[in-house]
Amino acid sequence: MPRSIEYKQTRNQTVLQMRKDGHTLQSIANEFGCTREWIRLILKNEIGITQKYKFDSKKHCKADEYSAQDIVELTGYHLKYISILIKEDQIPIVSRIEKRHKGINGYFWKKTDIDKWIELKIKYLKIALEGYITTRLVGYPIKGSEYYAKYKITHPNIQKRYKLLLEIQSGNWKGKLSYRSQRNDLIMKEFYGDIKPFDYIAKDYSKYLNQKTKEDYAQKGLFNSMTTAKEIQMHQKTIVKFRKKGILKEGIHFIKGDHYYHRYMYYPEKTKQAILNGGYDVAAAARRKRIWAKKNAALEDF
Repeated sequence: MPRSIEYKQTRNQTVLQMRKDGHTLQSIANEFGCTREWIRLILKNEIGITQKYKFDSKKHCKADEYSAQDIVELTGYHLKYISILIKEDQIPIVSRIEKRHKGINGYFWKKTDIDKWIELKIKYLKIALEGYITTRLVGYPIKGSEYYAKYKITHPNIQKRYKLLLEIQSGNWKGKLSYRSQRNDLIMKEFYGDIKPFDYIAKDYSKYLNQKTKEDYAQKGLFNSMTTAKEIQMHQKTIVKFRKKGILKEGIHFIKGDHYYHRYMYYPEKTKQAILNGGYDVAAAARRKRIWAKKNAALEDF
């Protein structure tokens, strides 16, 4: 029996309204007991809608909820990364899933949960940034060497993190939490109360902000071992050997610098004279220099 005009109008209005409300073709088809293709034809031929359906998560997000897109804007994470966090249980549990839409855009979280989670992310991000900065300012041992790698706060890698740290500390953190701090597990443990919460206390980097540069030392007649070796025409190893023997005195012949490349800063002429007075054999050094020059020449000819 043919459907009446009134029935078709009512049906089409219902289909259109459901589509506007965010229903997929399949969910509308389930409501009418037909196929999704039949619903698509009704929308196309009788209502004139041909564009693909796009789910607006914000439109369906309740006042006390965050959508996945909200979390993207808050954290700076890519939408795909949030899917990874869900799979690895490194984000609060989803409070509601909009079944009319497949995929993460249909997921919603309680604002209170995400706000707490973000608060913890900010705290642990500050700790991660400070850990990187402090380790390099204080210095860490170089594998297979007696020296420590130590950087000034002006180093580009430190500046990148220091500026981010200052921004976050000032409250300007939105969209800037995607730094991979590898502390997601700790965040979730504190979130669920598995570890004792603690207050964050910011580190003071003021003493590093006015470190001297190579030019500052040069104005006082101080140079690193490489420059000093060239100036006094002696090998760097010679300078180090006489310093370790105690012939070169701190405060007289050298001072300790405040940077990896400025570990020891020397007064060239005073250093040279102290080495000569300490028994440096100029003739033997000249012979060694000639021998090495011959060996190098032979290697080049070979």
